[in-house]
Amino acid sequence: MENNRNNGPEFELAVIRKIMEDSRHTVEYNGIHFIFWGVLVTFCLITNYFMILDGSADKYSGMLWAILMPLGAVADFVIGWKLGEKNKVSTFAGRLLGSLWLASGIAMFMFGFLGPISGAYKPVFISPVISTALGISYFASGSIQQLPWLRNLAFGWWAGAALMFFWPGKQTLLVFAVMMLFLQVIPGFIINRNRRKSPELKQA
Repeated sequence: MENNRNNGPEFELAVIRKIMEDSRHTVEYNGIHFIFWGVLVTFCLITNYFMILDGSADKYSGMLWAILMPLGAVADFVIGWKLGEKNKVSTFAGRLLGSLWLASGIAMFMFGFLGPISGAYKPVFISPVISTALGISYFASGSIQQLPWLRNLAFGWWAGAALMFFWPGKQTLLVFAVMMLFLQVIPGFIINRNRRKSPELKQA
């Protein structure tokens, strides 16, 4: 009984250490999702921008997002399922990150669709609102995975959100598209590059 009490803190530290190791390993599975959503949203943003320029936005921009975002969610689920089947790795940190980004995705869908439809705010504020939410997700994700550079991307999302809040207009679509490329797509490629260099994965 005494040994169990003495080993308690050591056991807890071992569990925490294992979670920390898992969190570093889990980052390898997120890069493709970052790239996928970054490219898809960037495409929609730029397309939406040109719709505004040619006057077709009122008719088709809602349809653009209403079709491609749910299709993107389905495609992302398929990608995650295939990666999970291929790697067959399940960790506490992985499940925690999965829950974080699932909750974030649901919140962003609500911000993007329900907010403007309900009249809570104008469509021009969708980008800064979602950028603010992404900052929270990146800060939490980078902290969980012990990646300061990933966590610090949150400040880029928040700075961009502040700019778009104070400078609303069609240009926010382009600003958000640039942010997607530099704060999501490129980090996704960095994560995948680190995955290929990971000794643990090479031994797997």
